[in-house]
Amino acid sequence: MNIESADSDKLTWLAHQIFTAFPQEVTGLKFYIFDCGRIYYQGGFRDGNLDPQVDIHRDAEDRLCEICVLKKESWEDRVIDEAMTCSGEFQELA
Repeated sequence: MNIESADSDKLTWLAHQIFTAFPQEVTGLKFYIFDCGRIYYQGGFRDGNLDPQVDIHRDAEDRLCEICVLKKESWEDRVIDEAMTCSGEFQELA
C-alpha cells in the first residue's frame, strides 16, 4: 500500500513535533494509519525497542468515526498502512 501525500505530510509534521518535544528519549517512530484516517504511533528507543504505549493522533477538527467511538474492532485490525522513521525519512512497512 502507498502512503498518500497528505498522510505523508501529516506523518512528517507529527514526527517533527515528537522528535522536537522528546529529543533525548525518542529516536524513532512507528506509525499505524487506520482506514478512517486516524494515526496511532509508538516511540522507539536507542536500544531498538518500541514503547509498549501506543498513542493516538487526530486533528482537532476531526471527529471520531463510529467504529472508533464504539470500539467495535481491535485497533490492529483497522490498520491499512504502517511507516517507520528514525532519521526523518519514512519507510513503508505494509
